Amino acid sequence: MFDVQEEVNLVAEAIKSVLNIEVIIYDRNKRVVTSTGGGEHARVGETVRGHIIGEVFRTEEPVFNFNPGFHSICQSCELVGNCPEKADVSFPLYHEGEIVGAISLTAFSNDQMTEFRQKYSAFSNYLEKMADLISHKITSSTILKKYISTSRMLEVSIQSMYEGILALDQNGYISELNRSGEKMLQLKREEALGVNIEDVLPELPIQKVLSTGTGYNDHPLTSVIDGTEIQLVGSATPLIHDSHIIGVVVSFKDLNEVRNLVYSITSEDDNKSSFDMIIGDSDSIIRTKQTAKKVAQTDSTVIILGESGTGKELFARSIHHESPRADKPFRAINCAAIPEHLLESELFGYSEGAFTGANKKGKPGKFEMANEGTLFLDEIGDMPLHLQVKILRVLEEKRVERVGSNEVVDINVRIVAATNKNLEKMVETGEFREDLYYRLNVIPLHIPPLKERVSDIPKLLNHFAVHYSELLEKPIRGFTKEAEGILKDYTWPGNIRELQNAVEYAVNMAIGPWVKTEYLPPRIKDKNGETSQPTDAIMTLEEMEEKLIEQALSEYGETVEGKRKAAEALGINLATLYRKINKLKKLREMQN
Repeated sequence: MFDVQEEVNLVAEAIKSVLNIEVIIYDRNKRVVTSTGGGEHARVGETVRGHIIGEVFRTEEPVFNFNPGFHSICQSCELVGNCPEKADVSFPLYHEGEIVGAISLTAFSNDQMTEFRQKYSAFSNYLEKMADLISHKITSSTILKKYISTSRMLEVSIQSMYEGILALDQNGYISELNRSGEKMLQLKREEALGVNIEDVLPELPIQKVLSTGTGYNDHPLTSVIDGTEIQLVGSATPLIHDSHIIGVVVSFKDLNEVRNLVYSITSEDDNKSSFDMIIGDSDSIIRTKQTAKKVAQTDSTVIILGESGTGKELFARSIHHESPRADKPFRAINCAAIPEHLLESELFGYSEGAFTGANKKGKPGKFEMANEGTLFLDEIGDMPLHLQVKILRVLEEKRVERVGSNEVVDINVRIVAATNKNLEKMVETGEFREDLYYRLNVIPLHIPPLKERVSDIPKLLNHFAVHYSELLEKPIRGFTKEAEGILKDYTWPGNIRELQNAVEYAVNMAIGPWVKTEYLPPRIKDKNGETSQPTDAIMTLEEMEEKLIEQALSEYGETVEGKRKAAEALGINLATLYRKINKLKKLREMQN
């Protein structure tokens, strides 16, 4: 009630001037909000204990008293029989169906009392209307407070948004700009207000929205602010009232920030890549990891040299994730795996309608997608010569031009390249550009082949055995000494990738908890002088399964207990083993 005290005072004075009678208005706590009689009768802010007002709040009905001090309500009052009031009428004040106060007309003189009695009906009607007026004032005040509160909450929400927000009037002039928008546009709110949107973001089709009432989503645009190109993506929503367009709300996002956000959400596995995942403690691998950790802290270009299967991409990811760019995108492209006619658009992207079958909105290339982060150019030695020229230009100018477009996009990308080829010889034979070679060969990082780090083989075997044991749900504990010895003596031309495949094969073949020599891939046993089946004698999966079951039953016996042990060794339950044995019997019967 005190929120509308000024209005209440005016109403009270108006009533007194018309009716020539004192007016007191109370809030829900029976405190005096205003009193035309001043301190003589009731002090503003004072809580009254009068029985008449108490009755109004108790019954929520009007109370009429023409015999103050002697009325039945007055019997417990300390002024009973000696009340200064001559007559009184009080009405409750309501807001949303709830009593929030009361208004009283009080006669303190005989003349006022006489007039009160003579005009009682008119006084009551007038007072009832005034009570309604005050109730409406309270409602309006409450609505206003809610509006102000909601507006403030909305303002705080808009200012806190990640997106830039622009509010436009029906003519396209800026009426509001949030903090994110100020930052993206490099424009102060005070400077933006009253400016036409076409002077700030001319590429946005706002006039079309204002004329048609149809908005749009994710419209790409390049804004030039103080000579700097800023890539944005914008959306617009028209504001319509009574079928009329009264404005437009424009939201826009920094394209690079959007890509970084998407990357952070969708690249959880990449974030786990670190030097701790590079297994081994041989001198050669420790030295390589130490060098890689040092160069990770800089932005210098790194070229990783090593045979196929040595883990060059794992080193590249580890360098990125221990660099200052770790929270930015890591993008990889295999230059040998993508057809030559597609490689250019994959690297540099393409514009709208660049070629038949192209995305209508165009597509960013790996350089743009890796902006602020790291781009890994794998198998760079297989890059066609005509693309080597474009790569060199991008590295030197730090700008990229999409296929089918003349517009250039500024980029800030760290390059990590890798190859298993001898680039120096390729330069001599004209297969690789000399200028690009020197541009890439800033920090060469040599990854030793597995044959030069034999002491790491047991750790790698154990790592992959655990992995495939869990994946294939087989209780493998490790390799026998004989099997491990054969694997250590093998030269591993395919390096770690070949070793990983060999372990997967052995775990699949193994019966029991240990991988024995007989379960190793034939090519590895042959290389070490082991006898095996001819390489052209390839068994079908059914033949292989039948052989494994026969071996297990031969080793553990065909009793119930023997079959239970055989099932455990095969990594299956007893019921499954019985089902497979019955299936084999039926196949043999059919063959006979």
